[in-house]
Amino acid sequence: MSPASQETLPLLLEIGCEEMPARFLAEAQKQLGDQLRAYLRANRLLENPNALLETYSTPRRLVAYLPQVAARQPDKVEDVMGPPVKAAFDAEGKYTRAAEAFAAKHGAEVSALKRVTTPKGEYLALETREHGQPAAEVLSRLLDVLLWNMSFPKSIHWGKPDGAKFSFLRPIRWIVALLGEGKSAEVIPFNVAGVPAGHKTFGHRLAGRNAIAVSGFADLERNLRAAKVEINSEARREMIREASKVLLEGSESLVEDAELETWHVNSTEWPSAIAGAFDHSFLELPREILITVMRGHQKYFAVEDSAARLRPRFMAILNRADDPKGLIRAGHERVLRARFSDARFFWDTDQKIPLRDRLPLLEKVTYHEKLGSYADKVRRMEAIAGEICRVLRDQGKMTLVDETSAKRAVQLCKCDLTTQMVQEFPELQGVVGGLYATAQGEPPEVADAIYDHYLPQGAEDRCPRTTIGAVVSLADKFDSVAEGFRAGLAPTGSSDPFGLRRAGNGVIKIAIEALPGFDVLAFAERTVEGSRGPVAQGDPVGTLCSFLRERTEFYLRTSGGLRGDTVRAIVHSFKSWSPPSDALLRGKQLEPFVTTDAFQALAVAAKRTRNILSKSATQADRGDRYGIEEHLLSAGPERDMFEAYLKLKGQLEDFAGRGMYAEAFKQVAQVRPVVDRFFDKVMVMDENLDLRANRLRLLDHLNALVFLRFADLSQIESSGSTVGAPTSEEK
Repeated sequence: MSPASQETLPLLLEIGCEEMPARFLAEAQKQLGDQLRAYLRANRLLENPNALLETYSTPRRLVAYLPQVAARQPDKVEDVMGPPVKAAFDAEGKYTRAAEAFAAKHGAEVSALKRVTTPKGEYLALETREHGQPAAEVLSRLLDVLLWNMSFPKSIHWGKPDGAKFSFLRPIRWIVALLGEGKSAEVIPFNVAGVPAGHKTFGHRLAGRNAIAVSGFADLERNLRAAKVEINSEARREMIREASKVLLEGSESLVEDAELETWHVNSTEWPSAIAGAFDHSFLELPREILITVMRGHQKYFAVEDSAARLRPRFMAILNRADDPKGLIRAGHERVLRARFSDARFFWDTDQKIPLRDRLPLLEKVTYHEKLGSYADKVRRMEAIAGEICRVLRDQGKMTLVDETSAKRAVQLCKCDLTTQMVQEFPELQGVVGGLYATAQGEPPEVADAIYDHYLPQGAEDRCPRTTIGAVVSLADKFDSVAEGFRAGLAPTGSSDPFGLRRAGNGVIKIAIEALPGFDVLAFAERTVEGSRGPVAQGDPVGTLCSFLRERTEFYLRTSGGLRGDTVRAIVHSFKSWSPPSDALLRGKQLEPFVTTDAFQALAVAAKRTRNILSKSATQADRGDRYGIEEHLLSAGPERDMFEAYLKLKGQLEDFAGRGMYAEAFKQVAQVRPVVDRFFDKVMVMDENLDLRANRLRLLDHLNALVFLRFADLSQIESSGSTVGAPTSEEK
């Protein structure tokens, strides 16, 4: 029977646990599905790699359901390769000792051997057959191994003192493992960490402790809903939204917070909502502080009106059906009132010492044990910001007044670290500084820059709103990266304890989106080379610049949306990767050309040129001159390419000055026929040393101007070549 005609059965697996943390739930659900699919495929129980596999999760369970797995493994038939035919028969055509030994090793007669033709020649082979086993027998071993091999960021370990320790996200309390559905459903027998698989699940904790028998997936869904458990996370999300809408008044809406919503989805099995209220006087506090207090500690949604003004109400999500007596609501209101009172106390107390008077306090706040205090960091940031401002003034993008504001913002931007508000709500650092600066009469441009200076904190995050804010943010992030490398805190593999990759990503994002034209490479070389401080072993400047190039490549691939070979072509070009905004512009304007026939052929020619210049030609082959001697150029393809080079040189210089890279690439594409004819008709490594040297110099110039200037065309992935026959040195 072929695998395609195998009978199939549905498979249901539920792992019941103690409450699992919301932040790990989605990844645990995905891992269960991915590993189960892989195990079934490897064990010949799932023929179609894209077969339907549904996964679900709640804080107390992970569920996987496959409507169709093979009821029995198909037989596994394969050829075991033996000796080559020429070694398996003697001159008389009889089996040799090698053939006999191979057959005996596998318990077969030599007559069972057959000939098989392979790319390496003809061999003897023995066809073997492994009979398939019933799915239940395979799954009883497979599911045990699967659960042992799942891994999590944080696990709990348990087991007998003299045995292996089993680990899982949280202790397993029950397992449902069924093959088939309805009356024919069969429990898959296995045991994990003392918990046997069965056919009984458990509902919501508040629905009672009685086990619930199930006979398949549909039965599981139906019975769990009756027991106040919704296993579908998207259905729970909709329950939260609908329950909240019912309680909102007039034009009210929840302040959008996708992260908080997902947290509640992954923290509940049967969510509902209650609306609470707080004293209107608390609205005197800034919006940012009120929302942070509500979501940070209490996980409440803030409520606003159609004009985005906060209302003295909040929405709490419960993991139960209702709050009939209002006791839960009253408790939440009481707790929030205390939290808001604390926040108001922090606000009033912090105002007694303005930000400008807090700068000396930073001497006692450690930034890093190898890098001193935050006061030291601010002093470094002032020097860096001064250099950034000088560059921007030269570009006409900043005035002396702007520079004064930027330096003032740098001086004050870390002072909120000494406030009680930030000590209570660390996630508000920077934001609190901006709010306090406004309340204390600092100019708006200074307050806004302080408020924004931690931005961007991720790829999807926005940049600071103003140029002054971008200067402060760039100075902060550049100092973190440069000093981190000096102190030997460079990221390694997946480890980045000092957050240098995030800071580096921020440097590049600002240089592209907020300060286009800013030359990160030149700035890094000039700034780091001339600075003082603890220096790690090696080349801190080179290491830092390589790191920033990698961060640029990351931005171009992700946020920039460029192909991998386009990114490589851009960063390895003569114009290199900095300014990053220019690299992005070149990449965007190169991308439409890379799949054209002309650029595909030029990519091959560029690789050929690179190989000739780097592998085949020596310095002696080039001679001691740099320029091209026109009298040595032969008429036809060689002189045609030289003349095309001269014409293109002037055009590209003009396009480069105006940033017209698309037009430049268009002109480069038109040189393709000339290059084709040159490689087809001209022998570069001619026996005449003068001709050889002159042709190599012509290729040097062509390589620098055409193949490398704006993009390294040899990096473009080519599907084939229309260039003529290879030169002798490549054969």
